[in-house]
Amino acid sequence: MNVEFGIRNSISNRGRLFTRTMFIVIGLTLLIQQRAPADDYKSTTKPRPAYRSELDIVYCTVDGKDLKLNAFLPETATNPVPAMVEIHGGWWSGGGRATQVERAEGWQFFMRRDLAVFSIEYRLGKQGGFPQNIRDCRNAIRFIRQNAKRFKIDPNRIDVTGGSAGGHLSLMVAMVAEDFEDGGPTPGLEGISAGVSGSFSYIPPTDFVRFWNQGPEDVITNSEGTVTFRGPDEKIPYDSHPRLRVLFHGLAPDTEAHKALYDAMCPIGHVRKDVPPLLICDGEKDPIVPGLHGQALYQKLQAAGADVTYWMTANGAHRFPSGAGFDKVLDDFLIRTLKLDAAR
Repeated sequence: MNVEFGIRNSISNRGRLFTRTMFIVIGLTLLIQQRAPADDYKSTTKPRPAYRSELDIVYCTVDGKDLKLNAFLPETATNPVPAMVEIHGGWWSGGGRATQVERAEGWQFFMRRDLAVFSIEYRLGKQGGFPQNIRDCRNAIRFIRQNAKRFKIDPNRIDVTGGSAGGHLSLMVAMVAEDFEDGGPTPGLEGISAGVSGSFSYIPPTDFVRFWNQGPEDVITNSEGTVTFRGPDEKIPYDSHPRLRVLFHGLAPDTEAHKALYDAMCPIGHVRKDVPPLLICDGEKDPIVPGLHGQALYQKLQAAGADVTYWMTANGAHRFPSGAGFDKVLDDFLIRTLKLDAAR
């Protein structure tokens, strides 16, 4: 079954039930408090590399909407360089692409390795959802690869990264098969691979059925027995139900078919041996994505024989990974997946 068609067909029968559903966008980027990684350019006399910016580049057009990315490129590169593609967080409903390289999470790591950095947007909330936002991210990869000469990058050395919702999407970009049913390439991107060399994903929801079950009920029944659904409430911990209803276009995981759909839209449904290398990070005390979702995915991938590395930030919240030894873990991962010169 074509997944996008299947979802839209389902909502035609159920959409009216949710017309009063309020969806309060929480800018999760405000909750992901960026930790400044070790910054070579402040702690030593090493000069900071010069980067140039190309902003508001349209990478595809869907349903009449232009989707854009921003590119931050090393100015002095003489040979094609590896690339890192950042996918922002925000409950799949807020946030936006970085407008400066310093606003891309992990930029210090990427700049000191002279990586080209791309930050992309995708369709949000009701206009996006699943699998639409997954399709958008994969088409951004296709566009970047197709334009490798323009950006002076190596099309065979592209990693992806993201936190929270962006962590989920970066894992999906890396883990789904090339023929994943998300609607496919937009015109002009046909025949271009959406594959990546690796994924560095942090604080990601990895199992949507589990994420749903961790959240409180959102059903409201009035005195006449009429059932409605409340909108998201930032004061309620793990308030996943109203958000997932919107992102799945009104569907809840209340039947086996719907549970299968939820699984297909998250990393736990794509565990196999032949995924590209993955670095997955949790915060031990994450108040937004509870219960170490990354660890559960890591254990399944490890059992399948996949190339996967795991990091848990001790006492960590919903934020960029940290802790003694993490900088080396990430740097080693970049060296290996992007085939960098370890001596630099």
